[in-house]
Amino acid sequence: MKECLIKIELANAVRGLINAVNLKVPEGDLGFLCPECRRPVKPFTDGMQGPHFEHVERNPNCSLSDA
Repeated sequence: MKECLIKIELANAVRGLINAVNLKVPEGDLGFLCPECRRPVKPFTDGMQGPHFEHVERNPNCSLSDA
C-alpha cells in the first residue's frame, strides 16, 4: 500500500465532513496513522496547541504521543 502525508487543515476538513453527514466511524479511526508508531491518530482544531493530530489511544512508546 502506498502512503502519503496529509496536512492538518485537510484532515480537519475530512473530519468536519464526516461529522456533518453524521457518518459513523468505528472507534474514531479516520484512517490517519502516526508516522512514527503507525497507530491511529485523529485531527483536532481546538486547544492551546492549535490544529494538531493526537493518538486515538495514548502510546507511551511513541515520542509523538502524549504519554
